[in-house]
Amino acid sequence: MTDAALRKFVALMLLLVSASLGACTYWHGDLERLANQDDRDFRRDPAKNFNEVDLRTVVANATTFKHVDVRFNAIMNRMGEKAFVPFWTTFESENYISFSVWPGESRLWEAEERNKAHSLLFVRKDNPGLQDLMNAPRFALVRVSGRVMGDFEQMAWVEVTRVEVIDATPMYTDNALADYAIAQEALSQKKPSVAIRHLEDALRGIWVASSRLSIHLVLARLYEARGDLDGARSHFRGALVNDPGNVEAKESLLWIEQALEQKRAVEGR
Repeated sequence: MTDAALRKFVALMLLLVSASLGACTYWHGDLERLANQDDRDFRRDPAKNFNEVDLRTVVANATTFKHVDVRFNAIMNRMGEKAFVPFWTTFESENYISFSVWPGESRLWEAEERNKAHSLLFVRKDNPGLQDLMNAPRFALVRVSGRVMGDFEQMAWVEVTRVEVIDATPMYTDNALADYAIAQEALSQKKPSVAIRHLEDALRGIWVASSRLSIHLVLARLYEARGDLDGARSHFRGALVNDPGNVEAKESLLWIEQALEQKRAVEGR
């Protein structure tokens, strides 16, 4: 074959390859994803610049974040993880598994927040870090890295390349969240004794510092209102464990210590 004929043959093959790629039904960016195997290993940082963002922002602006690499903190849900819809996405069930999470700052003790888990997260079955993801329990705190690959019906369809388990200890338990919800209902119905019982139970299962702080403060006020200064002191101290600078807990604890000292002085006469 002459050099001229060889060049024509190579040019023809390039055109055929280009035409084949043009006929591919993958969304823009998928070819790059398929070729870049480094991005599939989420046991190390891919060589990409991820946008640190709240998952709520991504979900509310799916079109804006389409084809954007994002990273966000999340809480594992591990329920309702069946999100495959034929022809809507290239995430076919043969090659991907789906999972669902809540935004990292979700107030899961509130029913409205618990109903806002995002289930359109997909990871390839041959991803080297898949087992780490599967071992992450419900309510574990994780950091998710991936790309928003679609915005069908204004929903963010995310291909996940890496999941880092920040804390494998569950941040909540279902029982604790249920107890907190019952306590809130009891407070609205002016039933402090019922609220105290369920809030005390809730404290045994809720791990997030901000929520523990809130529960300690509510319990301290309830005990104080019914004259149980020892109970109030215990929970104001608990509040300071979770937030050493909390002004309300500091001032209230000082007042309670003084009141208890005066009480002891009177009783000692």
